[in-house]
Amino acid sequence: MLEIITVIFILVLCIYHYRKELKSDFPGPPGIPFVGVAFQVDLNRPHLKLYEWTSIYGEAFQFSAFGKSYISLNSADAIRNVLGCEPNATTVASREPSFFGEYCLENYSDIVFSPYSKEWSSRRKIGHQLLHTYGDGVHLLEDEILQKLKYVKQYIKDNNEKNIDPHDMVEEFLCKNLASLIAGTTDQQLQQLMKDMDHIANDIAGPLVDNMFKTFPFLRFLPFSITKKPFLVKSMLEDLIKRIKKITEEQNIEKGMYHELKNAVEAHAQHLTDNEIKCIISDMVGAGFLTTRGTLMSLIHLLVDYPEIQNKIQNEIDDIIGEREAHINDRSSCPFTEAVILETLRYISHVPLSILHYTLEDCTIRGHLVPKGTRILTNLWTVHHSDEWDDPFVFRPARFLDDSGLLLPATHQTRKRLLVFGFGKRSCIGEVFAKNRIFLFLATLMQTCTVTKPSGQSTSNLDPRTMMPGIVLQPQHYQVQFKAREISCNQ
Repeated sequence: MLEIITVIFILVLCIYHYRKELKSDFPGPPGIPFVGVAFQVDLNRPHLKLYEWTSIYGEAFQFSAFGKSYISLNSADAIRNVLGCEPNATTVASREPSFFGEYCLENYSDIVFSPYSKEWSSRRKIGHQLLHTYGDGVHLLEDEILQKLKYVKQYIKDNNEKNIDPHDMVEEFLCKNLASLIAGTTDQQLQQLMKDMDHIANDIAGPLVDNMFKTFPFLRFLPFSITKKPFLVKSMLEDLIKRIKKITEEQNIEKGMYHELKNAVEAHAQHLTDNEIKCIISDMVGAGFLTTRGTLMSLIHLLVDYPEIQNKIQNEIDDIIGEREAHINDRSSCPFTEAVILETLRYISHVPLSILHYTLEDCTIRGHLVPKGTRILTNLWTVHHSDEWDDPFVFRPARFLDDSGLLLPATHQTRKRLLVFGFGKRSCIGEVFAKNRIFLFLATLMQTCTVTKPSGQSTSNLDPRTMMPGIVLQPQHYQVQFKAREISCNQ
């Protein structure tokens, strides 16, 4: 049914949206009237076609699809120049009006999908302060993360040397941790609500489906599976907030993001409406679940693919951390482990095109006129798989280490080409928290077990080009074996 709706939508939209094409002298692939380049692109994996076009049209090119104009920025230098230097840094810092932001997020009351405004800036500042506190200092959440990792260790113990899909283990760990982050509790019903809401939101927040509902909002009243999802997301978000409110009041919980947001006036001198609190929580669920799940699932797969790299991580963890629990402060003393994390993020580029930027007014990009209302793509997939990386589809953590085995500084040209969390005014505010959580997971996993191929099955190495599509790419399902190690950290 989705395919039928999509075809009808495309045909009608081609007529409905026919208007002047982008008028600038950027190079780019030619399209056909109404449709542009839409039929030249795999709509599930558009990043692969943009990667191909970059070799023809260069670090910045234009194209149109369904009457909409796009500029693709395909190098770290271009992205840093456009998103990091004024006046363009502000001009391109907005978001395109979207159905998801308007309908599901209470008329853009969030951080991620909200257009550029004074209100958005205030919300982002509060969100950054919260995650900076939790992520950088880790004094408030490190113990809780380690507590949730005890579930991972128990899961490995219970499934020692069995063929298993690690999906459930990773998802359970992330849901428990996310529930603690947001509400200060690991309530099972709350975890399930977060998981269900995030999965459904991921289905409708993408550009094609969102554009369908934006152009024809009446579709959400039709009795089809896809057309019911906007209402489901909206109602699940309501249920999520009600559940958090009920738990925190009944248990008198005075920690977690919900508590902090409710007390924003006292803590941050900023009043937040109930809708803003609800929608910021929605952003945190979306940003803290699927992205990290894709990273951890890919990381486990890569440990199996490269046993010599896994062994080197274990040796470093054994030497630096030993049998005690890992701590965030250990990151600076584990350069190879850090390099593996950075290379994983580069290799999979699991948010390949990030979220579209939108020009607030006419501007000039790389010497070319760009009209107001143009969509700007930060083509992170191409940035992270360009020839600058030397064999970009080879997994090689050593590219982030110097000759003495130390991690390259953040100012090094190689590190500056890594833009996994975006750049500029719209960069991900949860970068530090995400890296801390990944490090604790990986260090604990390597203390606890060795990950190997499943017995009696053939497996292929992880190829990021074949990962399951979506706003956030996910690895195909696979199985592994966890083999418990002699060394284990104290419980």
